[in-house]
Amino acid sequence: MSYLRVTDLTIRFGNRPPAVNSISFEVGERDRLGIIGQSGSGKSVTALAILGLLPETATVTGSIQLDGRELIGLSERELQKLRGDEISMIFQEPMTALDPTMKVGRQVGEVVALHHGERRGGIRDDVMTWLGRVGLSDPERIADSYPHELSGGQRQRALIAMALANEPGLVLCDEPTTALDVLVQRQILALLAEELADRAAIFVSHDLAVVREVCPRVAVMLGGEIVEQGPIDDIIANPQHPYTQGLIASARIDSVPPGTRLPSVADYYPGVDA
Repeated sequence: MSYLRVTDLTIRFGNRPPAVNSISFEVGERDRLGIIGQSGSGKSVTALAILGLLPETATVTGSIQLDGRELIGLSERELQKLRGDEISMIFQEPMTALDPTMKVGRQVGEVVALHHGERRGGIRDDVMTWLGRVGLSDPERIADSYPHELSGGQRQRALIAMALANEPGLVLCDEPTTALDVLVQRQILALLAEELADRAAIFVSHDLAVVREVCPRVAVMLGGEIVEQGPIDDIIANPQHPYTQGLIASARIDSVPPGTRLPSVADYYPGVDA
């Protein structure tokens, strides 16, 4: 059964060509879909549309249904009730998502308070639980620190705690490991694979190998369209679209003879920037 159903979604900004052009996909209640594509392919815009965070200049048509409820056309007040409780987002760069003037513990605590209300004795215990759950070994120190006092990996774990603290049914991940070094990236991916296992999730990335760590299914986007989707292992084993074939070939660069020119996006779509 689909928890999220996106049908014929089209997103335009002014008179320009569609940023997203009539795409459709579904995500089940305990399903994780990866969306991959180059910068400008429309993957992040799609995630923002689901969360209702596109600017007023955007025109959105089609359908986005969450647990049977249509999201397109909801008021900002109605969308605010959904964010956090039913949908949350893990952003690419935690320093822009976290408030630099507020200690991390207070920021996580405010998210918990919005869902549970102020309980007698406060919510400090809940904050410590969540910071520990995302692998922060010294939650007391983390909670009493400002974002700039933490490493990139620590900030991203705190952001994940904020996104998951209210147990949302759907989590949107917008390239959450791009800004991290390789070792920390693998740790965060392992954490996300565990924490997202029992909920619906969309994982946006330009890296097929990263998506494979978290998602059993993938949709490949190019020029605002989904050109291929299905089980990720099947697509890697037998890619049908030239762009997907190029992505996989570039990931297997060690098996390509020296001097071989790999095809670019522009080879197949001359009007699309590579």
